[in-house]
Amino acid sequence: MTVSAGLLVVVLATCAICVAGIVVIGRARRTARASVSSGEGLVSRADTQRLLAENWARVEQTARLSGMSEEEIKRVRANILGLHHG
Repeated sequence: MTVSAGLLVVVLATCAICVAGIVVIGRARRTARASVSSGEGLVSRADTQRLLAENWARVEQTARLSGMSEEEIKRVRANILGLHHG
């Protein structure tokens, strides 16, 4: 195999990898757009806050177990419940 033939193989392999990557990324983007347009997996901020507020005891317990300070927990509680301190 000559140097030019080896270079040709490298260039063709690189092009094939690039084309395959573009196809895979294109399909992933199309799939992501389809799932977003159908509304699957999307939760509003209000829904998230409501869920956290309804389960606050568990949220607070988990926060303490993970090492959050009492001040951090108070700030999160104020944000979740819409309380403004200061």
